[in-house]
Amino acid sequence: MDRKDITNRQPLHELDLTELADLCVSVARNVSANSKQSDTAHALRVEWVRLGLDRSLNSDKTEAEASLKKRMGEFLAGVPSWMLNGL
Repeated sequence: MDRKDITNRQPLHELDLTELADLCVSVARNVSANSKQSDTAHALRVEWVRLGLDRSLNSDKTEAEASLKKRMGEFLAGVPSWMLNGL
């Protein structure tokens, strides 16, 4: 399923972290995104990668994932939907 199918069929809050991170990549790489949008999208994705690599969190990982998911969803809800499709 491509990103367009994901965003057209599921609300952002129903997507998992990997799907949200993929949408952040679409925004970060979109030539029409302003620098703030691009930088924020990139930073959220980098945080997702680090979260996946950080084995020291253990018990706090669920909390950190929930926080990141919420922030990604809030950010992505504020960008135009066409940016999520990689156009």
